[in-house]
Amino acid sequence: MSDADDEPPLPDDHRTWRRIVQEGQLARFPEGVIVSAIRTNYRREGIEQNFVRELIVFISDRMLSILRGEISAKTFPDGGRDLVEAVHDAMLKALLSPTAADGEGLRKWFKSTLRNRAIDHVRKELKKMKLMPDMVDDPGGMVDPRTENFSEAEQEADVQRILNCLRGKGVRDVFELHMQGYRCSSIKGESISSILGIDPDTASKRLASAKQQLEKMIGKS
Repeated sequence: MSDADDEPPLPDDHRTWRRIVQEGQLARFPEGVIVSAIRTNYRREGIEQNFVRELIVFISDRMLSILRGEISAKTFPDGGRDLVEAVHDAMLKALLSPTAADGEGLRKWFKSTLRNRAIDHVRKELKKMKLMPDMVDDPGGMVDPRTENFSEAEQEADVQRILNCLRGKGVRDVFELHMQGYRCSSIKGESISSILGIDPDTASKRLASAKQQLEKMIGKS
């Protein structure tokens, strides 16, 4: 594969993926494409697994990087480390499970799926800390681990509740796109600024405003 190639290899093209790993070129490809290669080749009969393990390590590192940015270190006593690890472990299991809905979610919407699961875990942890008693209907005060994954409808309701609290011109629209994985600006593909028809500086300022508002909400809970 040359630098001029625009299209990633097919998920089952294990020879090309092995070469990409050997050449250290994984960063060239979207996370969802790599997830698809992992889910196709993990424990695949007749395929050696060394390169698959390298793909998993790469995606694992990406997960940790995103989750550390999503989970505020100031909110939790241990800086959010246990929460990051819990979400990370759950998502790795989903990644390697051929039947897990979140595994397929990582393939289609990598960042959004991670953020949704981070929200789920933060909700539960804040509930246990009694900072947000209205966010989860759990009279016992503890979340049953058997119900770890909330329904899509519940997730959407909580995200909508958060979005409805945001104030300021265009702040809500910017943050909603941010949660969907869009950057403020991008030289490749759509971005927040291109979708909303605003300049990148305005998009960045509105996103910063949204994050500040959310931090204050958590702090006052």
